Amino acid sequence: MVNILVVDDEPMICKGVATILKQSKLDINEVFIAYNGFEALDFIHLEKIDLVFTDIQMEKMNGIELIENIFLEDPSIPIVILSAHGEFEYAQKAIRFGAKEYLVKPITPPHLISVVTKLLKEKEEKGQRFTNWEGSRTLPGHMTHETNYYLNELVTGTIHESEVPTIKETLDNRMNGTYFSMLTIKLSLERGGIHDQEISTLKDRSLLKYAALNIMEETASQWSHLVFNNHNSTFTLLLQITEEESRGSMRVNQLLMVAQMIHTNLLKYLNVKSQIGISRIREGITQWPVMYKEALESLTCCESNKGHYMFYIEDKDSINPDPDLTIAGVDEANNRIVYETKVYIEGHFCDKGLKLQDIADAVHLSPNYLSYLFKKVMGSNIWDYVTKLRMEEGKRLILTTDKRRYEISEEIGYESPEHFSKIFKKHFGINISEVKQSGA
Repeated sequence: MVNILVVDDEPMICKGVATILKQSKLDINEVFIAYNGFEALDFIHLEKIDLVFTDIQMEKMNGIELIENIFLEDPSIPIVILSAHGEFEYAQKAIRFGAKEYLVKPITPPHLISVVTKLLKEKEEKGQRFTNWEGSRTLPGHMTHETNYYLNELVTGTIHESEVPTIKETLDNRMNGTYFSMLTIKLSLERGGIHDQEISTLKDRSLLKYAALNIMEETASQWSHLVFNNHNSTFTLLLQITEEESRGSMRVNQLLMVAQMIHTNLLKYLNVKSQIGISRIREGITQWPVMYKEALESLTCCESNKGHYMFYIEDKDSINPDPDLTIAGVDEANNRIVYETKVYIEGHFCDKGLKLQDIADAVHLSPNYLSYLFKKVMGSNIWDYVTKLRMEEGKRLILTTDKRRYEISEEIGYESPEHFSKIFKKHFGINISEVKQSGA
């Protein structure tokens, strides 16, 4: 049975979609309703969600931001856009960022049910399609062994401005933009495949690499990109970034989202573990060798952080500005960052619309690496810590003041008292009214 989340700031839309789904013959366990992106993320953190419907124009957090945040949490969740006619261009951008469908309001029940049926079926069948690649030595359509060799030569040397037109032509103008980033992906091929078994032969290892290459190719299919094999079990993904995506703090999250999706798909469909190093976004083809070097540096950092599978180059400067630091010194620096994170959270956990990005910006790290570091040091994730503080403060206000539920909800950062009640029950296992009655 599946859990579905419906996100829209119009209650009638939410209730209408939920009613249609509940009355269908689909194997649905629960339909959760959120009236904004922040409530939606609470459900993502607390429940197992199999499918999300979201409006695209919402206050405080729009649909694009919500999709980015969901994909950083779990890129395997299918997302459907609910949109008005005038939002088509915006919705197309959401689809580029990973949304599976675009539905125009009002939605007819048969259409809604058919979309859910299709997406749940696709999610189930995707694994079979990926694992079928294990038996064939096929390269992506644009890639040849000559192209693979050519790209390796480009990124390991230097590129002169005069060579750029020839490079574009040789690559069939696939990478004709201005801004780029690179991800270097190292596979662990000791084990893997459908049955997660030991890989002991050259043939099996080779087939698994072809399968992994095709998974990377399909995962990055919404972006202009090239994937090529470097050596042994290492691949590079060259991404072309639009000018809009190259600006603002969310630019890093775009790269982290792609890396997260690749890591998840390799693990889910091939049982192959991976580590991924991510470069900065840079301007111009002449910067490809620089980006490749950054991606390799990031990969080295990733390998030295046990349990962390992707690393962004700018995190390296934030956590370890002194390359001569001892292990004890690195641990001390990490503990300091987590302490600063806790201080920031304890001063802002009641802020409405508090986001992981806000917390990460405060300590100058990417959200992904901060999440890893916080869990490593504290033993729990950041959002669990935020929720714990909110719930403890909410309980204190219930027991020591005469404030009403909506006043307490407002004070600790929730948009609605109903949502506060749901999170409270989930956290403590009892209702607010029961806490008042028991006095404890």
